[in-house]
Amino acid sequence: MIRHRWPVLDCGSLSPLWAEAKAVSDDSAPTNENGPLTGLSRSALFEALCQNSPDAVVVVQRDGTIVFVNQRCVALLGYTSEELLGKAVEVLVPHHGRDHRQMRERFHETPRPRHMGTRPVLGARHKSGAIVPVDISLSPLPLEGFEGGPFTQAVVRDAEYHQHFDQDRVLQGVAMNAAANGIVITDTRGVIEWVNPAVTRMTGYLAEELVGQHTRILKSEVHQPAFYQDLWQTITAGETWYGEISNCRKDGTLYREEQHISPVRGEDGVITHFIAIKQDVTARKEAEEKLQETHEELTIRLREIEELHQKLREEAIRDPLTRLFNRRYLRETLAREMSRAKREEIDLAVLAIDIDHFKPLNDTMGHAAGDAVLVALAELLQSSIRESDIACRMGGDELLVVMPRMSLDMAQERAHEWRAEFIRRQQSLGNADRAPVCTLSIGVTNIRKDDPSIDALLERSDRALYQAKRQGRDRVVTEA
Repeated sequence: MIRHRWPVLDCGSLSPLWAEAKAVSDDSAPTNENGPLTGLSRSALFEALCQNSPDAVVVVQRDGTIVFVNQRCVALLGYTSEELLGKAVEVLVPHHGRDHRQMRERFHETPRPRHMGTRPVLGARHKSGAIVPVDISLSPLPLEGFEGGPFTQAVVRDAEYHQHFDQDRVLQGVAMNAAANGIVITDTRGVIEWVNPAVTRMTGYLAEELVGQHTRILKSEVHQPAFYQDLWQTITAGETWYGEISNCRKDGTLYREEQHISPVRGEDGVITHFIAIKQDVTARKEAEEKLQETHEELTIRLREIEELHQKLREEAIRDPLTRLFNRRYLRETLAREMSRAKREEIDLAVLAIDIDHFKPLNDTMGHAAGDAVLVALAELLQSSIRESDIACRMGGDELLVVMPRMSLDMAQERAHEWRAEFIRRQQSLGNADRAPVCTLSIGVTNIRKDDPSIDALLERSDRALYQAKRQGRDRVVTEA
């Protein structure tokens, strides 16, 4: 023995209704093309359909008594099923619809499925008293062998929700069609199912020329196969791909676009489509490339200007013949070094150098020979001084070397080394038998705490140099 199994079977005063249901034996069970459908399976099917409906379902007897409500009805109107079962359906009817009993009787006179309409005409009364705009469809429910029939099934839809849903869908469609960015929807194989107008402007194809085609219709020969393999591996794995693609328009010209390609999943979580958002960046990229070219050109020009500026600065502070620093640079640097030496209480040696017999060499051998001697001396100094030392040409055959952190004794020793090395280099010129051999006279001094200025220091080095000259040249004289 099998009974119909609706949720209302166990609901108080309604139980007798279901107790009168006729038993259906296995032998007499009605069948359909898919096999036997017993009384149990029919009721179970009805229950499953009603309980899983996205709309509210209410079943009433002829007298308007509610005998069934589904969970969606409970959620929509705020009642529990116990609060509704056995009540008159008019409890759900707003006050302005109290002629509902007459309307219900007229429906039973000619029972047939009918659509009652939508708001603002119709509304359902929420437990809180609020009126919920609804869309109602009525259908006669043939149930033989039950008291209280005939029965009516009302399908109640939340009109506001569905209207908003429809409006949102319309707005989304308008937005997608009006979007400046191109939008392409494909199936999982890459076959185009929909494009918006921006895509037709971007590619030159009509929408009907693209729909049904694979996305490779836009493919250019710019990218390697690995590029597309990476793209497809990303989106088929359920991730969003972002990048720049060079594609081909209908007329064969190339254009560049930035793309976001995202997978779209169905309710079961399986990917059903891909949606690509495209932005034509051809003009921007061309402008960026032109700007980059201009930037590179400007960088080269600025480098050249900087090199020229450095060259001019070098020319301004160096002697063009010997490439030693000049007198102007010496005065700037010596003032700074003298101030630092006094502040830190460290040594500062100054060596004044003069080439002996330089004028006779110029007169006998010419200025080229004199220049060669000056260059040789400059090279000697540059190769033997420290990085912190400063060698300068003061003019003519007079040179001066500033040596920070150098004691008077050490400076004197270094001066003797230069004098001896200079003679050796003079002999290597191979003209000693034809011209006077040039030697060096060097005056050495060191800073004093009471030196008022660099001039006092320079005057002392000059006095020591002149003393070396008076004593016969080719010697080093110090003045502490």
